[in-house]
Amino acid sequence: MAQRILIYTNHFYPENFKVNEVCEMLLSEGKEVTVVTGIPNYPDGKIHQTYGIFKRRRENVNGARIKRLFLIPRGSGSKFRLIINYLSYFFSCFFYTLYLALFRKKYDVVFVHHTSPILIAISPIVYKWIRRPKMILWDLDLWPDTLIALNVLKEGKLSRFLDKIVTWIYKKYDHVLIGSKSFTDKAASRIDKSKIDYFPNWAEDVFTKNKIIIPDSQPELPAGFSLMYTGNIGEAQDFDNIFKAIELLKYENINWLFVGDGRMRKKLENLIQSAGLESKVTFTGNQPLKTMPFFFSKADIMFLSLQNKDIFSKTVPAKLQAYMAAGKPIVGMLSGEGKNIIEASDCGICAESGDYKTFSNAIKQMISNKEKLKTYQFNSQQSYNLHFSKIERKKQLMKLINTL
Repeated sequence: MAQRILIYTNHFYPENFKVNEVCEMLLSEGKEVTVVTGIPNYPDGKIHQTYGIFKRRRENVNGARIKRLFLIPRGSGSKFRLIINYLSYFFSCFFYTLYLALFRKKYDVVFVHHTSPILIAISPIVYKWIRRPKMILWDLDLWPDTLIALNVLKEGKLSRFLDKIVTWIYKKYDHVLIGSKSFTDKAASRIDKSKIDYFPNWAEDVFTKNKIIIPDSQPELPAGFSLMYTGNIGEAQDFDNIFKAIELLKYENINWLFVGDGRMRKKLENLIQSAGLESKVTFTGNQPLKTMPFFFSKADIMFLSLQNKDIFSKTVPAKLQAYMAAGKPIVGMLSGEGKNIIEASDCGICAESGDYKTFSNAIKQMISNKEKLKTYQFNSQQSYNLHFSKIERKKQLMKLINTL
């Protein structure tokens, strides 16, 4: 009989998260997979047009059974809307878990995909108390450290209490997967080190197959040398200092392309406009994943950044692996593990977080040496294949699940 896997996640297809591919990995190995998730509403904050409160709440995606639970959508992403979004989904999860535990067939393994908030990891513990499955937590957002770094929470009694709650959650799991080696010490303070595995991100298949699909919107992108950023335009990505770099390089023949959206986009657009730099910067908004190779093909260099805070120095943005898989030169403004990967791979140049002057000089240096850019391209893809490929992650995951 096939192993029965129960996946808990805040986000699932058509939302673009790595858990979609984890599900595919499990299905390809003959596992029986059920996914408990919410009604898709990320990142726009509105329920996806083909779904609804009473629409497509149960479906089958490539052989996996999907149960979509009620939630109040994120809306504009205000603190109030996020709180009611999180709480509505938490209570839906909690009561549906009781139903699963009491009235449905037992699952052998529970796999929890934790982005944010940590609430997603609580309901599965209720299932464990009743049904005793093996438990895996894939922790991609280190709480409460991330909250403190984003000024959502101050260090004090509340943060220490939350840390104790997260430690209690960790101890209820048989195994914890972490996406950064720098998370090891923190995780080991909560659970035995033998139960922790480094499980880095990989790039989606579109970046390795590199099939060019032109977006339906047919965006007009400027000709000439281009730097591109893809993904969330949020507070953690330090766009204040990115703007300073754009301003510092305003006389250089460079196009800045932003493919994505987020809460900081409007502020960045206002800064660009007030400085009269509209001709230098293009925003495309969110684009379908399948079209990303088209956008990547329009960029000479990819860039990424993170704020100068301890938690972010331990974080490796998933976009880094996508950039590398596509064989792109990379310029970064981030510290810690992400910077170490770029330098060890020799796939570009990386300044420390917040150091927009060194970041700007790195860009000029890369522009002036086209031969070195070719070396960065080659090294980027080679390093990805050696250390971060999807094939290796699948082998690692299957070995873990089959030996639990």
